[in-house]
Amino acid sequence: MVDPTALPLSRRGLLQGAGAATLAYFAGPLGGTTGAQAACSTLRAGITGYSVVNVLDPAKASLIPEFYVIWGLFNALLKFDENMNITGDLAESFESVSPTVWRFKLRDGVTFHDGQPMTAEDVKFTIERLRNPDLGSPHKGKFEVVREIRVVDPRTVEIETSEPFAPLLSYLTNTRTGSQIVPKHILEKADATEAFAQKPIGTGAYKFVSYEPNVEINVAAHEGYFVKGQPTIPAVKMPLIPEETSGVTALLGGSIDLTSTAPFADVPNLLENPAVKVLKSPGLNNRFIALNNKKAPFDDIHFRRACSLAFDREALVQIVLFGEGKAANGLIPAALSWAYSDTPRPMLQLNAEQAKAELAKSKYGADTEAVVLTWGAGWWKRFAEVFVAQVNETLGTKLRVEVSEANTVYSRLKAGDFQASIWGWLGLIDPDEYTYEIAHSSGWRNFQGYSNPKVDALLQEARGEMDQAKRGEIYKQAEDLIVEDAPVLCCFESNVHNLMKPSVEGFVQLPYSAFAGQFAAVTSC
Repeated sequence: MVDPTALPLSRRGLLQGAGAATLAYFAGPLGGTTGAQAACSTLRAGITGYSVVNVLDPAKASLIPEFYVIWGLFNALLKFDENMNITGDLAESFESVSPTVWRFKLRDGVTFHDGQPMTAEDVKFTIERLRNPDLGSPHKGKFEVVREIRVVDPRTVEIETSEPFAPLLSYLTNTRTGSQIVPKHILEKADATEAFAQKPIGTGAYKFVSYEPNVEINVAAHEGYFVKGQPTIPAVKMPLIPEETSGVTALLGGSIDLTSTAPFADVPNLLENPAVKVLKSPGLNNRFIALNNKKAPFDDIHFRRACSLAFDREALVQIVLFGEGKAANGLIPAALSWAYSDTPRPMLQLNAEQAKAELAKSKYGADTEAVVLTWGAGWWKRFAEVFVAQVNETLGTKLRVEVSEANTVYSRLKAGDFQASIWGWLGLIDPDEYTYEIAHSSGWRNFQGYSNPKVDALLQEARGEMDQAKRGEIYKQAEDLIVEDAPVLCCFESNVHNLMKPSVEGFVQLPYSAFAGQFAAVTSC
């Protein structure tokens, strides 16, 4: 059987690349607790900074607040442990049978929330469902290389790929992969998908109870959960709190026990507040400006390059993040150290003279107008405003900010109905998600309409390279080309934060923002 910590795909050392050997824990001088805390009846865990949850079907979900909930309702074959090493979840063991075949032995006695047993048939059904083009899953591309899923017996399943596929184990983890195991006995019925998306049934530590749209999600303990002694807390309420600052107010006022995020501006003071426990670590994320490569003026590579050279990313880190992050050096975050390039890329540095020279090569002049979409009243809006102000000052352009509702912006991005937009992805766990999905011609996150055959070829090659060091070098080559083409303007990576009452114990922060995936281990609130 395989030792997960010895896998080439293991995330051992992931955090070292971001300057932290372990997840950092920060608390005020009086923020700790003394002695064991008594378990509470209900954990109030605010989903802060978001107001929209559209679906809770893992195969259909794409937004981070959706997965904040999904991680607690479902399990996948695999998961990441506290050190970001791949380990078993529903699979008690797994092994490589050949370069293209993995065998998974399932845990005995796992049941869905309706009491039905989870078997290898459910695993086969889940992955085949993801691959079905009729479903329209945003995660379909992760599993297109799968040739066959074989049920060996009720507790053994084999997954065969058409060629060696390096990201496979990462994509079978309980992260933003869509591969969480769903019940065949429910979803094989005609027209079951829509109802399931609103009232999901998984194997997770918590089962769905209710959802009041844009207000609150309620879940209750799954009495038949397969991890002995978990969950400790009988119920969890997850209010949707659109503004992160309101989440802080709710926490300090005693309305909630835990937040999913924190306002960057407040973190320094909160670290000194004994009434709050603050967790933070370098995050698996990238925030950027999405440019529509098929619409003026961003259909012109020189105009895109001019914009990339016209603003200071370090200034964004200070003004927008209040120092809680670092300037991006490409699409791949520093936390994925083995694929991250720390060689400075000139196209990502402020250079007013070169920016104007690129603008002179463009078919669009200095008086060009364009709209940059954003949402809310917090740091996303400030992000857009600072970017637009710097570019206009450097180039003399007339970019302007348009503020809308987050779901509207997302819908417009997917429809290609935009010129530029503040955007980014949080909680992705493999370089393939940051490069193939965003920059490959067929990548589902490629809302920009970007296409470069050389980049496509490199990203395809990286998928088949099983040697991690060699794979990392391929990504660096691909990123060099992507950065020069500037289909998106990489800006910064932000730290991940959770705030909680000092009495909350057992919550472990992971750099992909696991949130509800950690509720089962919470022992007091």
